[in-house]
Amino acid sequence: MQEPVLPAADTPAVARRDPTRWLLALYLLTAVAVAVQRTLVSTENNFAIFTAAARHLRAGQDLYAAYPLEHADFFKYSPTFALLFTPFAAPSAVVGYALFATVCALAVWAGYTRLLPPRQAAVALGLAWISVVGDLQRGQTNALCAGLMLLAWDAYERRGQVAAASAIAVGAFVKLFPVAALAGAIFHPRKVRFAFVTAGVFVVGTLVPLLATTPASLRDQYRSWFAIESHDAVPLTRYGTGGADLYAGIMGQFRVWWGVDWPHWPVQLAGMAILLLPLAVGWRRYGERLFRTRFLASILVFCVLFNHQAESPSYSIAMIGAALWVVASPRAGWRTALFAFALVVVNLASTDLMPRALYKAYYVKYMLKTVPLIPLWLVMQAELLGLIRDRGSSEIAEADQGDARPLEARA
Repeated sequence: MQEPVLPAADTPAVARRDPTRWLLALYLLTAVAVAVQRTLVSTENNFAIFTAAARHLRAGQDLYAAYPLEHADFFKYSPTFALLFTPFAAPSAVVGYALFATVCALAVWAGYTRLLPPRQAAVALGLAWISVVGDLQRGQTNALCAGLMLLAWDAYERRGQVAAASAIAVGAFVKLFPVAALAGAIFHPRKVRFAFVTAGVFVVGTLVPLLATTPASLRDQYRSWFAIESHDAVPLTRYGTGGADLYAGIMGQFRVWWGVDWPHWPVQLAGMAILLLPLAVGWRRYGERLFRTRFLASILVFCVLFNHQAESPSYSIAMIGAALWVVASPRAGWRTALFAFALVVVNLASTDLMPRALYKAYYVKYMLKTVPLIPLWLVMQAELLGLIRDRGSSEIAEADQGDARPLEARA
């Protein structure tokens, strides 16, 4: 069996001048700085929720009940995530937060550096840094999930079935959307075996909280989780209220801009059809690494655009995908401009650089955060469909070394 083609980054000469080492230092320092800021200078409610959930799981308490004396809002993640958070809940707040933020930052760093050649990875890490910082400051898990999806894709490329399934499963037990990365299995040469491996990993992940609780208690926890998710309908009055509140992707745009009040699922179903269409019509391009990488970038943006529960920090997922897209694609001024537009509107305009009066009157009211992602995603899909042709080449395209055979033929 021919070995999969990997980014040419592992020679000693390349390793010595690898720019991603400096980005690793930046990401680690950022994680520590954010931890100090959000524990010693201020407090972060999400971290309090996660810490309490780890404690409640061990005590056999309902993870999804209200605990107003401990934190605001509710825990809405899986019992598995409550168990996985235990190491971060054990130390002091600043140490636990620093460890948690470090894991989230490292997931993004590792995902980019394993999936991309060094120069491309360094640029992507730089472009995504603001998004990662914002997510860490909110005590969120979006960067972690996006990083796990990048790592799962790298595992696909390296034929690592267990690694790919594990990365997706861990992400899905944090937030459900990483299951979208299972679409990458279509490129895998041993799909049936991968399906069984994935099913086994998910079963183990579902039952692993038994290490800290009883079977009866775990059963009740899953019932409570299902109940809170089933009744967690989007309160439309929260649309466009700013902060970490709901922006709801393209569905929020329909509601705020055009007053459309219809169920979310038709829009999401249409979005899924558009997402998967390139797989149906572009099967001859499965062997192209650039095609596969672009499809992952599209998935990451899709997970925000068509998520009716997307909060402001959730947009870091889309920007991590957008950074992957722009660095993996051949250089073009219009691509740079499109990404720059998204970077300014999604990231910079939501900071203190935007005057507060304009922020409240326009940015929040009309949920402008979503606007640049719409043309960005449509361009991604047009490229995948072959409607936009590349001029020039990229390092990822060159890594194929002219071998355009499907992955099955390379196995």
